[in-house]
Formats: sequence, C-alpha cells, structure tokens
Amino acid sequence: MSYYENGGLKNQLAPRNNNPKLNKALLIINSVLVICALVISVVHWYYDDLGIAISMLLVMIVCLFNAVMAWKALRGKKIEK
Repeated sequence: MSYYENGGLKNQLAPRNNNPKLNKALLIINSVLVICALVISVVHWYYDDLGIAISMLLVMIVCLFNAVMAWKALRGKKIEK
C-alpha cells in the first residue's frame, strides 16, 4: 500500500496527545520569537523601514498565538477551534 492510497496528508492532521515537553519547548521558542520580532519591528520602525516593521508585527502576532496555544495545552485546557 503506497502513501497516497492510505489518505496521504489527511492521516497526519489527526489530533493526538502532545508531549508536555514538546509544549514547553514550543512555549519557550515562541516566547523568544515574540520578543525578537518586537525588537526588530521597533528598530525598523525607528529607521522608517515600515515594510519590515509591519511584517515583523505579523510574525509576532502568529508567534504570540502559538505561545498561547502551547500554554493552554500545558495547563490541560481544552483547545477549541
């Protein structure tokens, strides 16, 4: 049976119980990325490079969302879609 006969990507997207170590690592990584994106955004805003500043703000929002989801998973709260 090949990869494509068994549903391919659909099987990889099934919900599973994540490891608390993984959630802790994701929380730390995303928190660091939020801080770095904020600093880079402020620096580029100061030097009037608004394209990169706005892009880094979008990266910061996505990383902040991921950090909140990892924090909720660590606390054991149900994550609703």
